[in-house]
Amino acid sequence: MDPIAHLRLQQLFDSQLPVGAFAHSGGVETYAALGGGLVELRDVLEGQIALGWGRSDLAAACLAWRLEERGSGIGDPGSGKASADCVPLSLIAAQLDAMKVVPAVRSASIGLGRRTLDLLRRLYPFAAVDVEPAHHAVVVGAAAARLGIDEPELLLAYALSLAMGTVTAGMRCMPVSPAQAQGLLAEVHPAIARAVERVLEAPQACLFTCTPAIDIRSHQQAFLRTRLFQS
Repeated sequence: MDPIAHLRLQQLFDSQLPVGAFAHSGGVETYAALGGGLVELRDVLEGQIALGWGRSDLAAACLAWRLEERGSGIGDPGSGKASADCVPLSLIAAQLDAMKVVPAVRSASIGLGRRTLDLLRRLYPFAAVDVEPAHHAVVVGAAAARLGIDEPELLLAYALSLAMGTVTAGMRCMPVSPAQAQGLLAEVHPAIARAVERVLEAPQACLFTCTPAIDIRSHQQAFLRTRLFQS
């Protein structure tokens, strides 16, 4: 991958990118309120990778990347070419929207996507796509293609950022140390790699999710007496 594209990839998923991802726990806070710790955090993360965002969000990002790679002049800020894939992107976004059955999770995904688009319009205007609902996975997938970022590298970085979000939430509300969190991330590296390989092979077939327990905990989080996270 081109060095500039590699730097753009790192910036896109930098924890310091001000899109507000730190404000969401994806149900981890509910598990913490029920007394959960490292064991429960591991279960949540493994479930997300196997049947949650490791399927749906990675697949949506992959499909968005492929549509943009075929149709919109990757990384060419001077092309002036309008994307021919706005409708297909919207269809992917609509499918992802239907899969996010918990309102707070759905709103969080759209909020992250819109804030990412706002930043892209300031930093790399040619990489910002016009899609509604602006789910984060679709936004970053399409933007990565326009920024010249390779597909496997995009999915690996995106998956790691999602996993990092889960373990970071665990550190903030569970008895989990930074060292334990890093150890957990190292444990799931093989599972993340397998998830990326699975999506690259058949993204449309991976565009689903089946994490009912995590969905329930994510919904219950809004009704906790005290909360650290928005959702």
